[in-house]
Amino acid sequence: MTAYLEDRYEDCVNYFEKALQIFRSSQQLIQNCRLTCKQESDYANPLYPVDVEDLMFYDKTLRNTLCIVKCRQENVNDIYDDVQKFQDIFDKRIPYEYLNLCYFKVNSSQKAASSAFTFLVANPDHELMRINLKRYSELPDVQINDIINYEAKEYIYLYFYGCAAYEKKDWNAVINYMEKSLFSYLQSEDECRSLCEGPFDAGFFFDFIPSISNHFTYVLKCKRNCQKKLANLNGKIHEDLLPSHYHYLQYAYFKKGNFLAACEAVASYLLFVPDDETMLNNMRYYIKQPKAQKEYFIPRKEAVRYIERDTYEKRIIQFIKKEFVFSKNASDKSKVDSLSNDQQNEDIELDDDSQQLVIQKDNLPNKQKQNI
Repeated sequence: MTAYLEDRYEDCVNYFEKALQIFRSSQQLIQNCRLTCKQESDYANPLYPVDVEDLMFYDKTLRNTLCIVKCRQENVNDIYDDVQKFQDIFDKRIPYEYLNLCYFKVNSSQKAASSAFTFLVANPDHELMRINLKRYSELPDVQINDIINYEAKEYIYLYFYGCAAYEKKDWNAVINYMEKSLFSYLQSEDECRSLCEGPFDAGFFFDFIPSISNHFTYVLKCKRNCQKKLANLNGKIHEDLLPSHYHYLQYAYFKKGNFLAACEAVASYLLFVPDDETMLNNMRYYIKQPKAQKEYFIPRKEAVRYIERDTYEKRIIQFIKKEFVFSKNASDKSKVDSLSNDQQNEDIELDDDSQQLVIQKDNLPNKQKQNI
C-alpha cells in the first residue's frame, strides 16, 4: 500500500506479489494440516471399542488436535497465523485492485490486464475496473486470449476444456476432462471448507456445550458458502456446476458404449436434480437398451456422500433458524433475535464473514480509485 501511494510501482509489484505468495503457501499448509489430520483421525482405532457418552467423538477430536498441533510445529516458519485475519481481503482479490495499475506503470500490460480480470471475477460490478480492463485489452502488446484469472482453480479450466471437447464431439476428451474436473472440484471444496475451521471469538458465553455449538455453527455457515464461491467460473455463476459434470459424463459414456458408467452418472445427477425431465427421459431411454440394466442406476459414491452431507447440513441450519430464537430481555418479549438473521445472539450465532477484517474503500486515499 505504501509503495503504491508513493508511486514506487516496482516495489508495489514486488510487495504485492510477495504477499500473494505468502498467503497462498501459508493457506495451503493450513489446508494440508487440517485435511490430512482429519483423515488420519477418521481412520484411527478408538482407544476403547464401545462408544460411551460420545467419548469416541472426543477421542477422534483429540487425535485430530494432536496431529494439527504437530503439523503446525513442523511448519512453524511457513505458517503465518495473521494471514487468516486477511482472508476476506484476499477472497475479494483486493491486491489485484492495486496490482493492475502497478503492472501497467512498469510496462507489464499483459499482467495488468490479467490482474484487472482477476479482480473482476470476484467483483463483477466494479465499473472502474471494467474500464481499465477494456483499455488494457486495446493496447498493442496485450493478447486477449492470454488474459487469465490468476486465482482460477484447476477444475475451472478442466471444466472449460471438457465443454469444448463436448462441442467437438470428442467423447474420450470429455470423459477425461470432466472426470478430472469433478475430482478437482470436490478437492477444492474440501480445501475451502477446511479454511473455515479457524479460531472463533465465543464472546462472553463460556459454557462447554454451548461454546462447542456456537463455534460449530459459525464454521458450518462458512462451509456452506463454499458452494457459492466455487460456482464462480471466471465471473459467471453456475449454480448447477457440480451436477452438470454428471450430465456431460452420462452422455459421453453413452456415446462410448459404456452403459454402466452412463447409468451411474444419470443416477448421480438425479440425486442433485431429481425432477429434471431431460435426465429422467434419458434414464427411460437407457433402460430400454439391450446393454443396460436397472441395476446399473446406482449413484456414484462421491455423489452419495456429497448429497448426504449437504442434506444433513441443510437440516441442521433449518433447525437452528427455527429453534434458536431467544428474547434478549426476558421482560421485553417483543425483542427477539433469531439465528435466521445476521444480528448477534445470546447463545449460538450464525454470524458470517462480517467478523473478519475488511478494507473500507471509502476510507482509503482517493488514489486507490483511479483508473489508468
